[in-house]
Amino acid sequence: MHLDLLKMKDDLDERVGSIRDVEKMIDALVRCTSSFHESVGKAVQVLREYPILVSDARDHFHLLDPLVEYLESKVFLANDVDQLLFGLGYGRDEVELLNNAYCAWETALEQIFVERLCAGTSSLNDYRLNNRFQRLLKREISMLRHRTHRRALFIGSGPFPISAMWLHRYLGIAVDGLDLSMDAVERSRGLIAKLDLKGVINVIHGDSPHYDVSAYDVIIIALLAKPKKLILDNIHASAKPDCEVICRTSSGLRSVLYEPTHISPDILHKFTISDARVISGTADDTISSLLLNRIG
Repeated sequence: MHLDLLKMKDDLDERVGSIRDVEKMIDALVRCTSSFHESVGKAVQVLREYPILVSDARDHFHLLDPLVEYLESKVFLANDVDQLLFGLGYGRDEVELLNNAYCAWETALEQIFVERLCAGTSSLNDYRLNNRFQRLLKREISMLRHRTHRRALFIGSGPFPISAMWLHRYLGIAVDGLDLSMDAVERSRGLIAKLDLKGVINVIHGDSPHYDVSAYDVIIIALLAKPKKLILDNIHASAKPDCEVICRTSSGLRSVLYEPTHISPDILHKFTISDARVISGTADDTISSLLLNRIG
């Protein structure tokens, strides 16, 4: 028993020491004035040495958050030379690690905010990405060709269905959110009940590549919803002929944050890209959008 307690103490001391080490590394990184490519390389190094930042992002959010904020600032302030040289210094594994870290960060951010919102310690306007998603939905709605919509679906709604909320507000119609994670669905449902949005926003637990989408006039696919090809195959097979589909993607240096949607010849055989809103330059937005229409 005594040896077990000593081992637990040693493990705790080691864990505390490790956290202090990563805090120092991140603090040194965000204070330095390295180039875009050097900064991204150092961020990859931190994530490789401390994989727990991604695997347990919720409990280590205080460490992951400043790292992601730093990465975002580097992307937003990058210049044309950074854009031209992008990709020369990183392989697929490095970019995938950064994408996974950003995904883990955004999920943890939503989880934490939903908890605060349900506890009454925050309001909707307090959400850090609220203005960013408001602008995103405004851009996406501007692409829609039809003016009469009855029902919308948002695939990959996550723990905090911010896109579904803005979609409902802009179109004034009922919106269903679909997510594979039961934890995300339960958090969303609790929030919707708290905000008295039952009946206008409904969150469904389901597998998007097999979900029947025939009831919808508008479908938006979240950037984090995967696999895109299977989701789009299902939409092509079961959606209304005139259903408007918005598929989110990332472009250029923003693919450091989000994995882009790969537009394959197979997808182009089934959908036309009727319009696009591509984000680049110094804007602090991260997501681009494609308007897809079914072929056949």
